[in-house]
Amino acid sequence: MVSIISIFFGFILLMFAEWCSVRNSKSAHAALQVAGYALIALGMLCALLGSTENMRVPEGVRLVCLGLAFAGGGLLVWTIFLEIPLGIKKYKVAAGHVYARGSYGQCRHPGFWCFLLFSVGFALWSNNSLVLIVFFTANVLNLLLILLQDQYTFPMQFADYREYAKKVPFLVPRFRKQHQ
Repeated sequence: MVSIISIFFGFILLMFAEWCSVRNSKSAHAALQVAGYALIALGMLCALLGSTENMRVPEGVRLVCLGLAFAGGGLLVWTIFLEIPLGIKKYKVAAGHVYARGSYGQCRHPGFWCFLLFSVGFALWSNNSLVLIVFFTANVLNLLLILLQDQYTFPMQFADYREYAKKVPFLVPRFRKQHQ
């Protein structure tokens, strides 16, 4: 129960962070983001640590799921925290404009897939149905956050977001030449 409450309030804080970002409150935005991510991580960790095996996932499949979880976690860190700042610097993207290269040239919210891989991998590795339900709920909340960003906050934050949204698919990646 603590895990689901922590995850829920973590996503609420991330939604408030979005509101602060359009209000040009950079310090509140950063603080709320850090607190939101911390609560989500804490909730997920509590769910994993408090779980006991009650499913019948074969050991070999569990090990594969653990590997996928770590891969998803690494991709999540890259996509959310590193790719954009490094790409903006490398390609000299103007302030207030969208970074539309790399994974962000394939779909507008690639972090969704990384978080899904990370959370489902750990949920199946845990071999616990309650963890699977908690992590599924986290993914639903993540999708709600992404919808908020895509429809409301990102068009206000980025001058060219609507143009970007016309060229790059929402969630389903396209695997062809990226637009420039």
